[in-house]
Amino acid sequence: MSIKSEEFTIQVDQNIKTNRDHTKFFLNFLKDGKRVRKILDYSKMEWDKRTRTLKAKAVLIELKEKIDNSGTNFNENSTLNQVRDIYFENVSKTPEWKSELLTSYRLYIENQIGNKKIKDIRKVHIDKIRTLMETKGHNKQTENGCSYRTIKKALLQTLRPILQYCVDNRVLSTIPIIELSRNKPARKKRVTDARRKLATLNHVIHTLYKDNPFYKSLFLFALHGRRWNEICTLEWSDIDFTSNQYTIRAENNKIGEDQTYELYQYLNLSLCEMQDNHTGLVFKSPITGKELYTPKKQLEKIRMLSGIEQLTMHYFRHILVSAMGEIGVSATIMSASLGHTNLQTVTDYYLTVNHTRGSQQANEALDMIISQAEIVDTND
Repeated sequence: MSIKSEEFTIQVDQNIKTNRDHTKFFLNFLKDGKRVRKILDYSKMEWDKRTRTLKAKAVLIELKEKIDNSGTNFNENSTLNQVRDIYFENVSKTPEWKSELLTSYRLYIENQIGNKKIKDIRKVHIDKIRTLMETKGHNKQTENGCSYRTIKKALLQTLRPILQYCVDNRVLSTIPIIELSRNKPARKKRVTDARRKLATLNHVIHTLYKDNPFYKSLFLFALHGRRWNEICTLEWSDIDFTSNQYTIRAENNKIGEDQTYELYQYLNLSLCEMQDNHTGLVFKSPITGKELYTPKKQLEKIRMLSGIEQLTMHYFRHILVSAMGEIGVSATIMSASLGHTNLQTVTDYYLTVNHTRGSQQANEALDMIISQAEIVDTND
């Protein structure tokens, strides 16, 4: 059967194009002088656009890995692009995580030093990449510069492991020092009166969505520190009502590892009230049945009733961590409950407590904050 490549007009990523409704994908790449072309048809799968795209990227990576590559040896005269291909063929990471790192490489590294011999890569070249990223990104959202997190992913999580792979294989003796940024990222604003704000949000959510368990569950997840991407990609199969836990899968969080949390009791009850067939996404769009966009109208309702003008989906996390900080919850517990790994002390915490235990203690703290605030409001 011949491949009609003309129907694939949208470039998804390098070597991948899709049709207009993102149900079919065309893989087309050159490997060791061999042209490989393949069509992926996901039109009968009950997946959202993002999931179909991730699946296609994962298949591309797996397909490249299956092709026999007799030229896997490399030396100091090999280009960074050549080493990249070999590294990602052998590295032990999930296909989704590989795809994310490869995208970062393509956007920020490939055109700068991809064709440079690895022996010729110097610190000045890496500094130039960082400076360019600090000045301008690749889309409208980053036209004034990439975030600290994006720069970290490109330089420390993508470029550095490739160069370290050269050292591990005794092709290079050392790698250039990689400075993440000369300027430290701006400190996150501390939320004032956080305990009252948290209790207020809890009250507004339960009142406003008393008869709407869909949005009550959605915003309770936000109140308990989940990022929007973690909420909108959560599936019913990720929730274990028997053990009262839920898992944020590796491909949907920031560290690329499955993270399991305690399911808050009121959130458990609210989820059980939802009229749903309990398959696929938990928070499907009520119109399309696919992945939900940020609920701006509902968020505006909460913002008005709570009086918290700066409220965003991410600001829920700021309020939660500030409220827990006000009552003396340790940084390790807060970090584990939020899915962070950037505090030095968290390393020891993960070895002995983990996300599940951290979220349990965070939920206990949240209960105390809410109950105390409600008592104060009653007396007033």
